[in-house]
Amino acid sequence: MMTEAGIIFVILLVSTAGILAGRKVHGASDFLTGGGKASSWLTTGALVGTLLGSQCTLGTAQLAFNFGLSACWFTFGTGLGCLVLGLTFSDRLRNSGCTTQFQIIAREYGTLTEKAGGILCTTGTFVSVLAQVTACIGFIPALYPSVSPLMAASLTVIFMCLYIVMGGTWGAGMGGIVKVVLLYISCGACLILVLMKSGGVSGAFINAENLLLTSPVGSLKEILTRGDFIARYVSLTSRGVLKDLGSCVSLVLGILSTQTYMQYILSARGAREARKSLYCAAALVPPAGIAGIFIGLFMRANYLTLDEVNAIISAGLEVPDMPVISSTIQVFPSFVMNHVPPIFAGIMLGTLLITIISGSSGLLLGISAILTEDIFSASSFVKHHKLFFSRLVIVITLIIAATVSCVLPIQAINDLGFLSMTLRASVVFMPLLCALYFKGKVRPSFVLASVILSPTLAILGSILGVPVEPLVVAMCVSLICCVTGLL
Repeated sequence: MMTEAGIIFVILLVSTAGILAGRKVHGASDFLTGGGKASSWLTTGALVGTLLGSQCTLGTAQLAFNFGLSACWFTFGTGLGCLVLGLTFSDRLRNSGCTTQFQIIAREYGTLTEKAGGILCTTGTFVSVLAQVTACIGFIPALYPSVSPLMAASLTVIFMCLYIVMGGTWGAGMGGIVKVVLLYISCGACLILVLMKSGGVSGAFINAENLLLTSPVGSLKEILTRGDFIARYVSLTSRGVLKDLGSCVSLVLGILSTQTYMQYILSARGAREARKSLYCAAALVPPAGIAGIFIGLFMRANYLTLDEVNAIISAGLEVPDMPVISSTIQVFPSFVMNHVPPIFAGIMLGTLLITIISGSSGLLLGISAILTEDIFSASSFVKHHKLFFSRLVIVITLIIAATVSCVLPIQAINDLGFLSMTLRASVVFMPLLCALYFKGKVRPSFVLASVILSPTLAILGSILGVPVEPLVVAMCVSLICCVTGLL
């Protein structure tokens, strides 16, 4: 009961902030960009609240369980992306006089490019929403095994609507501040607890190494020597240099190319406040991944997954006498449930749930803005009911995402997150760069070709499993198209 009380307390606290924020929403401008009245604190809350989603918490712990330190790239790349955005695009986006990135692109390269890019970028953002909703649907049954995936999906839609549909950008900012405070307290407490239980930083690695080298788990993962363990768990590029560095670059470009973050920049009441918020986000996001990494290492040293147990049995080997978790997505919540006192565990689990919800909610704001301001902007219904349509888009998108997520493997959240960033970057980055820095110098037909060809080839590369990162292929094609149009 104490655990449930903590979860309910956090959900009510953050939901109340979102509902109260609705009082500040009097029109579509207030909903989508906060009317340009937000302080740097609120803008920072909205930014960090969206950035620190399931990939930065559950996904980092999940990845660290299998690959150790190389799990750092999502939070590091996210922080780096905020820094670059503050140093480059921030002031130009504010000075453009536009609400969306594609309005800037359309002004230079026409409405056809705006519509095509808007549809493709919305699709890429929707992939990231899928990742967050999938994580939420996997997270809720970890707390309450009797809850079915359908019920978990329904609860996810309700929670996200409470968080964002009423308050929009204001809700993201107010709820984000509460969430960030709770998340850093929770992550800090978990990190201290892990290090105490492991015997320090070195102990966390030594314990994981001992488990892998002295049990059948190591042989299943081809970790037979200390060198194998170091290459897999201590290296920053254990998944491959191109894979890990490519993931980092995709995150940087993805943040530069995401509509949501432009809305947060516009919500700040001044250019200085917008840059300050981005720099604060750049400093705040990477440390959140440290707790996830050490939780992943601790769980690796002390737990097995159900798949590992089945593989050991199939190999005719003896299963170690250790606790079992159903899947790696439960690494973080299982640690909290099994190793943290109940009332504090409830607060931490509630915070993790809100973390997933807020990460998705911010992205939904971006989808809403693109569909309202770019795709359906000519509709008379949208013009006269813009606030209603903006909210309706979020609800419908959430229902679709929840439906699709029920059949997705919950292990896919990291891959979906990186793929989403790749798709957004391939569609937006080069055309937006040209529109902001090379006005009137690039032929529109080549920019349109970039918008269509780059994400298409990125998707094909991902499906075919080409040895080169899909982002590299996409950005090379985009660069060739835009440079040719420039020449």
